[in-house]
Amino acid sequence: AADKFTFRTRGTRETPFSRSYDDLYKVLRHDREHGHIVWVLGPAVAFDKDSRDAMQGLIENGYCHGLLAGNALATHDLEAAHFRTGLGQDIYSQQLQPLGHYNHLDLINKVRRAGSIPQAIKDLQLKDGIIYACEKKEVPYVLAGSIRDDGPLPEVISDVYAAQDAMRFHARKATT
Repeated sequence: AADKFTFRTRGTRETPFSRSYDDLYKVLRHDREHGHIVWVLGPAVAFDKDSRDAMQGLIENGYCHGLLAGNALATHDLEAAHFRTGLGQDIYSQQLQPLGHYNHLDLINKVRRAGSIPQAIKDLQLKDGIIYACEKKEVPYVLAGSIRDDGPLPEVISDVYAAQDAMRFHARKATT
């Protein structure tokens, strides 16, 4: 029975969330061994070197049992691995690179020419990234297509109903 004139009785944007992170770490550590951790990621994760490295580290250390994303995440992550850019910007400095806006299209063509993402990783000798880590650790991923996709990459499921079914398979097993 809290007084209605009390101050900061629940979390706000100004609330420190360190306790929340501590709880999240406990859940992730538990579910790494006893659960099924599924990440849903957008392309912004691949545009920054540090966030991309962090996600790669989570995957390589067993904190990902499935990944749900779209063409854009995979395209820009592979672009970062090959060209060190995301949408033409350097993934570390965020500086536009000369003719960098072509890089994601060039990458899509290279992957399509290879026939698959795993073959492109071999052919292009890619050594880092989110999709690289998924392939290396044999973490399944679903790449759902959208009406806006350029390409798309060979593994992208363009049929939205089929993509939903593939995502449901992982979502039903997810504990985190």
